[in-house]
Amino acid sequence: MKLIYIRTDFPNGRSHILMRDTESTNPELVHFVMVLSNKGTLWVDVFWPYDQESEEYTHRISEQQFWQTFREWRLQGILLGDSGKVAELLARKRLLKKRQENDA
Repeated sequence: MKLIYIRTDFPNGRSHILMRDTESTNPELVHFVMVLSNKGTLWVDVFWPYDQESEEYTHRISEQQFWQTFREWRLQGILLGDSGKVAELLARKRLLKKRQENDA
């Protein structure tokens, strides 16, 4: 497992920091070891589909920046998130995209 640290800052103000395994063998499914949201939610050990839209807002950060941000968000209070709900939301988004492509 080879990790890089990245941050995604969406236009709506939501941000994620995460550790990404660059040795993932499936390009459509990326293994994020830890996904953190500054809206107070934490997801751990999540398999996440590649999302081209979020890649537009993503940049690499250092490991030090990752842990500094983690500490700041932890002081604000982080709750364990429901990975199942996240997977369901992303699956719906992907199905909608496929339907739109088929209709075109």
